[in-house]
Amino acid sequence: MKTYKKVYIAIDLHSKTSMIGYMNEAGKYMGHQRVATSGVNLINQVVAIPAEQKHLSVEQSNMAFWAAELLRLCRLLRMGELKPIWSPKQLGVRRVFYHQIKEYQRLIKTLSIHKRQLGDSLRHWGINIKLTDKDYHNPAPILKQADSTLLHEELATKFSFIQAITAQSRQQFIRAEQTGSQFWEIAEFQKMSGIGPVGAHTFSGYIQTPHRFARRGQLIGFCKLGVRSFTSDGKKVRNERLSKAGHGCLKNLAHVAWKASLSGDNEVSGFYRASLARCGNPVHARLNTQRKILITLWSIWKNKQSYNPEKFFSGNGDSAR
Repeated sequence: MKTYKKVYIAIDLHSKTSMIGYMNEAGKYMGHQRVATSGVNLINQVVAIPAEQKHLSVEQSNMAFWAAELLRLCRLLRMGELKPIWSPKQLGVRRVFYHQIKEYQRLIKTLSIHKRQLGDSLRHWGINIKLTDKDYHNPAPILKQADSTLLHEELATKFSFIQAITAQSRQQFIRAEQTGSQFWEIAEFQKMSGIGPVGAHTFSGYIQTPHRFARRGQLIGFCKLGVRSFTSDGKKVRNERLSKAGHGCLKNLAHVAWKASLSGDNEVSGFYRASLARCGNPVHARLNTQRKILITLWSIWKNKQSYNPEKFFSGNGDSAR
């Protein structure tokens, strides 16, 4: 079998099976192989390709048109048209911390869903009440309103589940706080108005390192605050809107910080009022402020600086899209 000087390999990765194809340096597609997805199989297939240099690209996508995707990936890699993305170079404390925060956010989302469903169930049975934390902790007065034993048991089970998830989420965050105690940036984040322990730990946990982003626009996109444009042949065909890509919990922490700061006289509320005066649109002013919050957190972390509220107004947050 001929040994090539250089080949370009593409792997279309899926949970059960994967497709591996490669192209030689001259751009000729050399074929593909379907294998059961496992570390050993993937390594063996790549090792078996006869070449002195092997350049590998992996894409997670649906299997539809997999051959075309393999050809496209090989060609893009060969022509230097693929853009690198950040990925952690090693598993360590930062990765553990990220998974701790991710699990906490998952529990909070689960809690929110079940609280909403419980409220809907109560209204269905004529118990129209706005539940508070006290009610979740002590649901006995509400359960007394159930007009049958079966309904009482059903609602009691829902309350018990919410209590269990609440306790689990608290313990999860305690573990995350213990891990995060060694990261200096978390304390600095909390010096900003509206940023509490949850927001500070979430930003640090999900970002992992500020150096993963070369530009602030990449950060904004990652935080689900990027703007998507719709054009055809250079002409606008639809109004711009926020992209659905990114992590909603990062977008949410900036929203919480903005909302918590509104009633006070602080750097965040001041920036919002100034932005509102410029653009005249409350939604745009809020989004500008959310972006400014995230960019500022990223900047002090990346530059290893102490947080200074007076510098929050530096630059123009309206263009951070």
